[in-house]
Amino acid sequence: MSADGKDQSPENGQISPEDREAIRKRSAELGQKLDALKAQKASAERSTGGGPQDGSAYGAAFKFAAELIVGVVVGGGLGWFLDRQLGTAPWLMILMVIIGFAAGLLNVVRAAQAAQAKNEPLQKAAPSVKNDDDE
Repeated sequence: MSADGKDQSPENGQISPEDREAIRKRSAELGQKLDALKAQKASAERSTGGGPQDGSAYGAAFKFAAELIVGVVVGGGLGWFLDRQLGTAPWLMILMVIIGFAAGLLNVVRAAQAAQAKNEPLQKAAPSVKNDDDE
């Protein structure tokens, strides 16, 4: 016991310097192993194209569908409004729906080309697979 009446032995919640150093070494080793696993996982996701990109494919699909639908709806609404104002029902609505569809389709094609151009470096980096039909 020390002069203040408290026991300084390891059984009383105190960590010896040797144990403290061992804990530091183990935590440093675990940190290095975790960093290596994170790097390995990131490289595997880059090579297979998995990971966060999977969810973005669904987002892109919904974006394409929304662009097409919005084009038709806006064209139809504008045609309906013009038909009501000019008394040409239903001809302007039919024409504007067709134009809206064409505009929506053009937006979808442009967005798909942009997505393809963005993903092209990933496709070139992926390893090629042997075609079974070549045998």
